[in-house]
Amino acid sequence: MENALLICMPENIKKKLVQRHYPSGSSILLSEYDNEYVYFLIKGYAEAFIENQDGTITYVYAYQQGNIFGEIEPFYTGSIRPVSIVALTDCEAVILHKDDFLNWLEHDFNSVKTLIGIIAEKLVKNSLLIEEVSIMNVRERVLRCVALYQYRKKLHTLTKKQLSLEANTPIRSVNRAIMQCCQQGIICYKNKQIEVLDQELLNEYLPQYLKTE
Repeated sequence: MENALLICMPENIKKKLVQRHYPSGSSILLSEYDNEYVYFLIKGYAEAFIENQDGTITYVYAYQQGNIFGEIEPFYTGSIRPVSIVALTDCEAVILHKDDFLNWLEHDFNSVKTLIGIIAEKLVKNSLLIEEVSIMNVRERVLRCVALYQYRKKLHTLTKKQLSLEANTPIRSVNRAIMQCCQQGIICYKNKQIEVLDQELLNEYLPQYLKTE
């Protein structure tokens, strides 16, 4: 699915697009660096995350083919750092410098309306994601987190503390959930590491957009 802004982008602006390839696991945007570009994701999946003060990471949004990111920075001059974005799979994108982006929108109100619609849709989807996760019980949230880390090939980095943060639940509840999952033969926990025993069942807890991969 092509991004709606790319569809209405005039040819003189399209000529300024630059193609980029990001291998799975590589950084696309880093919050500690200024971002000068708007990104149009042509292929693949990417995730936005914030780094907490204690160094742990919380994933806050998922991007897929047809999505746009970096579109807020040209309008924002505040002190709050933006999120970082990492390629979850191999990604193809085209990027446009923020000056060209602003110059285009300044002369194209219909594209401004399209951008507002995209931002509004992102807010709605993020609210739905938060609602979806909030109605899960602790066991389901823990398994969702384990499934995502397994998918990212970073399960070895997942600690109970990180599970507690991402599942938004006390460590004692995480311990109970892990015990339940071990008894059900989905995972096992030894030497402070989680090992997957039933990959097929664990995959049921992946977000829907990854189940279609």
